[in-house]
This record gives sequence, structure tokens and C-alpha cells, in this order.
Amino acid sequence: MAALTRPAQLVIRAAFPGEGAAVAALWRELWDAHEAWGGYPGSRDPRVYAQLAHRLDDDVRVRGGHPILGRHVHLVADLDGTPCGQVEGWFDRQGVESPYTCEVRSLIVNERVRGLGAGRALLEALGGAARSLSREAPCILAAEVLEPNPAHAFYTRVGYTPVAWCARVDAPSRASAGPGRARLAVPQDALALARLESTLATRRREAGDTRFDRPRAIDATLIGAIAAHLATHAGGSLRDPANLVAVDAAGVVRATASFTVHPLEPPFVPMRRALLGRFSVDPALPAQPFVAPLVALGCRMAMAQGAPHVELTDLSAPGTDLHSAALSTGARPWSRVVTRMA
Repeated sequence: MAALTRPAQLVIRAAFPGEGAAVAALWRELWDAHEAWGGYPGSRDPRVYAQLAHRLDDDVRVRGGHPILGRHVHLVADLDGTPCGQVEGWFDRQGVESPYTCEVRSLIVNERVRGLGAGRALLEALGGAARSLSREAPCILAAEVLEPNPAHAFYTRVGYTPVAWCARVDAPSRASAGPGRARLAVPQDALALARLESTLATRRREAGDTRFDRPRAIDATLIGAIAAHLATHAGGSLRDPANLVAVDAAGVVRATASFTVHPLEPPFVPMRRALLGRFSVDPALPAQPFVAPLVALGCRMAMAQGAPHVELTDLSAPGTDLHSAALSTGARPWSRVVTRMA
């Protein structure tokens, strides 16, 4: 007589005390995969993951059995009592009038159990948590997916669509690309930046990216706020965060971008990550002559702060003028942001 087998039971829940080591092992699997796809390397030191496991167990005790703590959500997929997957979410708002956004982070399902629906179930549960945090107000789930990641097809199946793209350039390769015509923004650039911010907001909306506010009316209040912000970065040093502008031969501001850098912490190998984003170019002009000096300046700033690469974020779709201009600097496609309503 054939033995009867019980179907595996998949449950999405908060982590339990004592499961820190199992969840840390899932993180190790995720970082190893990212590194194989060309992402930032993860630590291979067992002590790092032991410390992570201890921190995860401490986090579980603080949560008291709930997946939501403040703006952070942590869920695990349980297959017959054993964690086989996990996801994090970070709940925030990108603007004053925009919907809430829950950023999907560190989604991983153990390779041995893929195909059982754990990834879809984790995202559905994360969406439910996001709706709870937003009190049923509109909320967007957003995930950044590296270009070599085979999960692109999965995200498409579960209803996500791409709204923004990212490329990455080695900082030393562009750090000495000539003086260019890019510089740090100054308060006198406020009106030009207000106009370019409106161009950026319009481009995002046309791409279906509703995480950010609609274009704002350009008035004295907006210009004054931008000028006051820029005044905090006056003095000519390569500070972070910073607004950059590219100018034409007459010195007129024609493009802008923002630069920031922050440390990557364990379980990543410690290093600095530089981001050059919020690109906006005068739509009446070609992008390449203005994007190239912005990237060169961003690379010099990254090198000054010890970042080996610069991610060019918030780009338009492949084949568009802005995306092509970014790749013309020697950058390579890096990732894309996909979204859906929670």
C-alpha cells in the first residue's frame, strides 16, 4: 500500500524567536546571488552572519510577534514550520500629495522550494501590511531589480511594470573626463531648477511612475525654497548631498542632477555607494552634451569620497534620449524599478 503524503503547508507570518540563523542564511543566499549578477559583494565571514542572526532575534523580541515595527515590515514564508523565504518592506512617502510607497527589499525564496508560490504570497502579504499602514489610502509597492536577475519574469507575472531605469559607471573611468560644463548649483539657479523639476515630474508621470508629486506651479514660494536649500551648499566644495547643474556655452542652466553617497553595511562588504539621480534636461535640447559633464562631475565627487562606482538612477526607458545619453558615458545597464498598487 502506497504511503500517504501530506501536502506542504505554506504560511506567511512574522519571524519567531530563535529563527535569526535561518533568516540570516536566506540573506546569505540573496547576497551571493546579487554578487553573481554583478551586484555589490556580500561578506563571506561566518561571524558577520552570526551577528546578523543575533540582531534578527533581538528584532523579533521587540516586535512581539508582529510583522510591522514603525515603518518597517518583515515577513517570512514558513513551509511546514521552517522559514523558506522572506521579504522586507519600508513604508514611506516620496512627496506631499503622492501615494504612499512600500519599498520591497531583500525578497528571497530558497532555491529548493521555488515554484510553490512563496514569492507571490510574500508580496501579497507585504501589500496587505502596506495597506494597513496607509489605512487603505493608495499605496504603491516598488522593487528595484538588477538587470541580470531572472526574477524579472516573476515580477511581470504578479503585476509589476517598470517605471524607471538605472545604469552604473566605474567612477575612475569618468573622473578625469575633462572639465566639462557642470558645477554645483548655487541659489541663483533656483528658477532654472524649478523649471527642470517640473520637467522631471512630468517625465515620471508619463512613464507611469506615480510615486512622486505632480508638477508644481512655479511661484515665488517654490523658488525661494529651492534657493534657501542651495544656499546651504554654497562655497564651491564637493559636498554631499548636492545639486549639480550643467550649463551651455552661454552659462545658461540646461540640466540638473542630484548626488549622494552612503555606506553599505554588513552583510555587504563595507564600501561606499554613490548615486547620481533626478536627471532632468531641457526637453528642447539633446541630452548627451549635458548628461556627460554631470556624470563626470558625479564621478569626481564619488572618487573624493571613496566610492568606486556611480549609479545613474531615475533614468527614462531604454532607447530614449536620456537613457542613451547615460550609456554614452560608458555606464552599463544596472537595474530597473518596477511598481504595482498594493
